[in-house]
Amino acid sequence: MRIKNKGKRKIIRRILLIILLIGLLAAFWFLPDLMNRRAGDFYSTYIFPVVAAPGNAVNSLFHFSLTENFVVLGVLFLAGVVIYFVVMLFVKGAKGRLGSFLYKSLRTVLAVLVVVTGVFQLMHGLNYRRSTAVMLLDLGEEEHDFDDYAATLDWAYNGMVKARREMGEDFEGVAHSKESFESNVTYANILIDTVCAKYDIPVSNNFVRAKPVSLSRYWTYTGIVGVYDPFLGEANINTDYMDPTTFPVTVCHEILHAKGFASETDCNTLAVICCLSATRADFRYAGYFTIFWSLLGVTSEYAMAEGKTLPDYLWDEDIFPVYRDMNASNMYWEGIAEEVKYFEKKFGFDPDKAGSDMNNAFLEANGQEGGTETYIVPDNVYVDFYTAYVE
Repeated sequence: MRIKNKGKRKIIRRILLIILLIGLLAAFWFLPDLMNRRAGDFYSTYIFPVVAAPGNAVNSLFHFSLTENFVVLGVLFLAGVVIYFVVMLFVKGAKGRLGSFLYKSLRTVLAVLVVVTGVFQLMHGLNYRRSTAVMLLDLGEEEHDFDDYAATLDWAYNGMVKARREMGEDFEGVAHSKESFESNVTYANILIDTVCAKYDIPVSNNFVRAKPVSLSRYWTYTGIVGVYDPFLGEANINTDYMDPTTFPVTVCHEILHAKGFASETDCNTLAVICCLSATRADFRYAGYFTIFWSLLGVTSEYAMAEGKTLPDYLWDEDIFPVYRDMNASNMYWEGIAEEVKYFEKKFGFDPDKAGSDMNNAFLEANGQEGGTETYIVPDNVYVDFYTAYVE
């Protein structure tokens, strides 16, 4: 009788432990939903920099991507775990211990998920609840007419072509940075800290050593050029083609994630604004380039609707070097598209679509309505910034 009671108590303890782990997992998963904006601001401003500091310090000790190595080794480890699990199912089943094995497996999986979810929320998820960049910059309240759009477009155009003239070129006339990857990362950190201080935007002052990814060529098949690893607090950059029109913005974008901004819209908005304030021409070029091409179409439509005219930017001689950069970028991505088609034909798998679907699902799971469309900064934000801080 005592043995039976002991067995029942053991079963009850196991059930309670599983319930506890599931409860903790649910609590961590839904924790951001319980936070209001004020709590999110407090966390991102005062707590996150402390939480992220150990990871930032460890990452700074290595020149290579820890994330990349963990992913490669993790795939091999996971394959080994699956094989081990399948084998042990038969072994334990033959010995009549299948129930105990399944319990221990479930307990381990839940414990790992609790830790992973908790770390994710602390390093990234809770930062979705902070005030947006538009709120922090006090933008979005003003109505704009055609003149505002036209003035902003002209400002962006002049800034773009001026910065482009200051850049070096390769033998094909395509712009390139004169600095090393490491120099770009160091400069981006200083630039972000300085600009955020200028506009009174709370951001972690921890140094974030963004890393180049060795397997960038194959990573490009997914269409992704940068990723922030919230578990290691590491910003990873695709370096297969460091496009002069976008690379500085990408570097700033990923570092901003590691400095406390989770929203893709916020990171793109602040990355572009930071680049505009740069002393280096390559960073300014990418910032103004982004704004000019974001506003050109909508401003042209505005002009047609109101019977107004715009300067003929597209036939101005000053923009021709920009076309060379854009053409080089298009040729690169066309080559990648052909490689992706070959990969899909050979293996029956489209990495570009898979990457986009996974990214979209991840963003929507974190409350970002629109998924990957949140990478797009509304055009009026740039006009707001110009009229509020430049004009």
